[in-house]
Amino acid sequence: RVYVGNLAWDVAWQDLKDHMRTAGPVTFAEVMSEADGRSKGCGIVEFSNPEAAKSSIETLNDTELKGRMIFVREDRETRNGQQQQGGGKKWESSRINKNKDREAGKGSGSTQLYVGNLAYEVTWKELKDHFRSCGDVERADVQYLPDEPSKSKGWGTVKMARARDAQNAIDRLNGSFLMERAIQVRVDNK
Repeated sequence: RVYVGNLAWDVAWQDLKDHMRTAGPVTFAEVMSEADGRSKGCGIVEFSNPEAAKSSIETLNDTELKGRMIFVREDRETRNGQQQQGGGKKWESSRINKNKDREAGKGSGSTQLYVGNLAYEVTWKELKDHFRSCGDVERADVQYLPDEPSKSKGWGTVKMARARDAQNAIDRLNGSFLMERAIQVRVDNK
């Protein structure tokens, strides 16, 4: 089973299956969707054998599907009755200085990330779901005003399980869109 992220919003399960079958026989393909039916920009693909799944990661990662570069990785989420969620629209531009933020995370071994420029409506769950495409998320928090606990400060923190997942999140999600805002992701300096 593999996780496929950065899908164009109009990609249907059949499009995903057709694209992925070049790596081997696909037994299941699903595009994750919101409660209202809109795509989350990610999906799950199951192959008939582990070799095909491995081949899809090697050959289909960073390939184009309906005009967008997708990424393919092993699906590491547990399926204990919870639907896997995640993904998000990747920012094609580089208005945010990604290199500076990348350097802040190099070699630090840190798993705690600062996430800035959050839309005020973003909840901890939506933040966590957005980061799942980069690895296992241990915790996600959105910061609120102390005197008004229902008003977000527009930033939060995410704790990844491993340092490589945190670096992956910086590389992939800094500048990505979450609720129509380009977020900033860097190592939390606290």
